[in-house]
Amino acid sequence: MHQATAKRSQLQVFPAWVVANFIGGCLVGYLEDNGAQFLATLVLSGAIIGSSQWLVLRWLGVRGIRLWPLVSDVGWIVGILFSFAVPVSSLATGLWQQLGLWEVFWLNVLNQPLWITGMAIAQGAILSASLPRPMRVLGIWLLASWLGAALHGAVSAWLCRAYCEALPLPLIGVVAGSGWALYAAVTGFALLAISNSSNNTQPLA
Repeated sequence: MHQATAKRSQLQVFPAWVVANFIGGCLVGYLEDNGAQFLATLVLSGAIIGSSQWLVLRWLGVRGIRLWPLVSDVGWIVGILFSFAVPVSSLATGLWQQLGLWEVFWLNVLNQPLWITGMAIAQGAILSASLPRPMRVLGIWLLASWLGAALHGAVSAWLCRAYCEALPLPLIGVVAGSGWALYAAVTGFALLAISNSSNNTQPLA
């Protein structure tokens, strides 16, 4: 990023990134729990989250992000399809039996990183396109996305078990939004790390 945006990114990108993902996650959660579950989970999640993130990146003046919402959506769909080939249910059952908690908790923890894989790779490719050592940037983004997604799955499962039955339908999306906010906290640190690296080499914006 240019010097004019570097300070702004340090002070403002993290909370803006978290809030944008929280709002996008609330919308996804609302759609999932109000009659559009399959459509929201498979098709719209990547587009909604990607668009929310794109607004923050555009505000920061990051280059080359015009296709960010599209590749986020396509990557999300690929990740969902990829997860069908992984025996998640049997793995979740095994973890439940060995470690306790409950099966849906482990399903969320395992599924979210799988679902986000395609989106993370596509986004990482965009972030690294104009930087030296692109594989390092891609690796940072992918690892942060996996960790954030696993935490998202765990926290969403806990919150839903505790509050979903008590919440009115219009507010259930807050559970998913909270999970996406935690994902954003992890990826937000990765974004700052990539930004700091670009300030010392070739700018992102």
